[in-house]
Amino acid sequence: MAREPKIAIVFETFQDFQIIRRHIARLSEWGVPYQITQASALRSPERLARWIVEQEKAGIEVFIAAAGGAAGLAGAVAAKTDRLVIGVPLDTTHFRGQDALTAMMGLPGGLPVAAVGINNVENALYCALRVLALHDPEYASLLQGLHAQLAAKENDSLENIRQQYPECFPQAQGPGPAVERSAVGKSDLTAESDQVVPMESEVSLKEVPRPVEPVVQVSGDLGETALAQEHNSPSTSPAIATPRKVKCIAVSTECPDVGAIEEVVDILLDGGVVALPTDTVYGLAAVATNSAAVQRLYQIKGREKDKPIPLLIHSTRGLSHLVRDVPEAARGLIEQLWPGALTLVFRKHRSSFAEVSSGETIGIRMPDHTVTLAVISMLARPLAVTSANLSGCAPALTAAEALESFGDRIDCVLDAGRTPGEKVSTVLSVAESPFRVLREGAISLAQIKAIVADALADL
Repeated sequence: MAREPKIAIVFETFQDFQIIRRHIARLSEWGVPYQITQASALRSPERLARWIVEQEKAGIEVFIAAAGGAAGLAGAVAAKTDRLVIGVPLDTTHFRGQDALTAMMGLPGGLPVAAVGINNVENALYCALRVLALHDPEYASLLQGLHAQLAAKENDSLENIRQQYPECFPQAQGPGPAVERSAVGKSDLTAESDQVVPMESEVSLKEVPRPVEPVVQVSGDLGETALAQEHNSPSTSPAIATPRKVKCIAVSTECPDVGAIEEVVDILLDGGVVALPTDTVYGLAAVATNSAAVQRLYQIKGREKDKPIPLLIHSTRGLSHLVRDVPEAARGLIEQLWPGALTLVFRKHRSSFAEVSSGETIGIRMPDHTVTLAVISMLARPLAVTSANLSGCAPALTAAEALESFGDRIDCVLDAGRTPGEKVSTVLSVAESPFRVLREGAISLAQIKAIVADALADL
């Protein structure tokens, strides 16, 4: 008989689910049964309470509540159960998850919630497994295997660094202690069944495909590529490191594949840097709210830190949260030229998006490209995007050109064919009056004058 689930997961919105689903799918990979549902502390409190009671009767020992915004969900669960509740604050608003984290940590006495870091679903899962391992040897065995995998991965990383930079490691120093690899696949927790415990919610992980895409392995001269399998045989020469693999995902501009877009979003949410198409040229993109990813973007591009990187958005609904104000004269430009190849420079809130712009202004654009908009929409946060070329070189107009320029320094290339435009965007500052053209590009000066002639500075 298969083990009964001991972990129950609840989230509030489909946007929340998009953030957590790639992590909780790992429970299935580990052979850990669980229950999951969608419920709201405010919109469906009665159904949430009934679900908690049902899960307790079924033997659930740990609840994981994942939510963004005010995040009353974790407190609502804690109020209805005496089991352990782990709260996962999610970055779904312009407060970047700080509001959710504060709400979970500020619950009154008697409603304990163990809050993990923002979007850190993986640590919530590990916390749940550790609690279960205290009195269950099978969970303890699973944890030992997972820890052995992490140790082996770190050892592989160290050995890869040694091979790439042997001059930094004394020859007398050995390769480091060998780490015994533990085969961690499906554990005995589901000994007689490979099926995941049915979910109460209509949202199912089975509906989210996890395709294995062919991977492009970049050769040493960055000019040739070859399809490679996920796992290559180890190099026979210890002095030459195996090149890192770059995912190349092809999509149609007319109808972008949802699964492909989800995979790119996963890479971005994990801190990756992606080359993707826009309505002007190919761009290098990173999540604008991820400081480490933005720093990588600057390094890969070879861009000086005092040169801001613009944000790409998919809708004007949240524009007022991103900037200090939107001048009335600029609204006509937004209505007539967005989406399009016009970057508008606004005054920004002093402390916001300091990673992409350390000054008092920030550039924002809404691209006119179905693939780019699909990525940003699913990501649910702005992208920091700069043209996919090394500073001082011509912009890339195809995925192959972007790959040739950056090779294995980036994590993924989203290939939607040649970009429709061959010019970069026009940059117009609306931060103060009169407006000033900072760079001429795909949108002509005549087009801008036709809309805001009275508000435009003389050139």
